[in-house]
Amino acid sequence: MRRWQCLFGACLGLVGSRLEMVGDMTSETQRSVRDEMLHAAVGLLDEHGPDALQTRKVAGAAGTSTMAVYTHFGGMRALIAAVAEEGLRQFDAALTVPLTDDPVADLMAVGGAYRRYAIERPHMYRLMFGSTSAHGINAPTHNVLKQTVAEIERRHPSFAHVVRAVHRCMLAGRLGAAGSADDDATVVATAAQFWALRHGFVMLELAGFFGAQGVAVEPVLAAMTTNLLIALGDSPDRIRESQQSASSAV
Repeated sequence: MRRWQCLFGACLGLVGSRLEMVGDMTSETQRSVRDEMLHAAVGLLDEHGPDALQTRKVAGAAGTSTMAVYTHFGGMRALIAAVAEEGLRQFDAALTVPLTDDPVADLMAVGGAYRRYAIERPHMYRLMFGSTSAHGINAPTHNVLKQTVAEIERRHPSFAHVVRAVHRCMLAGRLGAAGSADDDATVVATAAQFWALRHGFVMLELAGFFGAQGVAVEPVLAAMTTNLLIALGDSPDRIRESQQSASSAV
């Protein structure tokens, strides 16, 4: 009797282990299908624009059924939100630049990386920041001005690059007219000024209002950046030095 009990217990243990393995494999397969669909959607957006984000096209590019869109995302709205989120994750990586002893030069380097991403991936950039939609579906937006620096670090890592760079400039005394570096609202609002400047420029550049790409960087973008830095308390001489440092680091 005891022998049968041992054999029965061993069989149950074996079945349990196999069920656990099947569960792990199913979970990995689900993640793989979801990742493939997201990868396919990002590729379609980059290559063909937001009109390509259709259920059948995404499923076809991922080699799966249209039902998988609903199984793994619940529908196109959530898939498009996931595409924008993936774009922001890649944007975060693109804005990661080496730090130097010159915080203003580093702020300019982040700005340069910002523009490069937008120029290289215009469809993704427009989708991320709500200037375009996919079949009437927009990526979700959030009010960053009501968030603390710590909240932005957690929730908006791409914008956090600008916030950190601006905060370092303020701590270094380069933006004395901006206000206190200890006040989160002031830091975030100041960073938002640089973000708005950069975003406005690249959107007009992408739309073709400045002619060929790159020709307006010096007379428009660099000039606006200099003017804003001076308005916030930096000196023209130090700004020129920082511009030279940022240019030599590219």
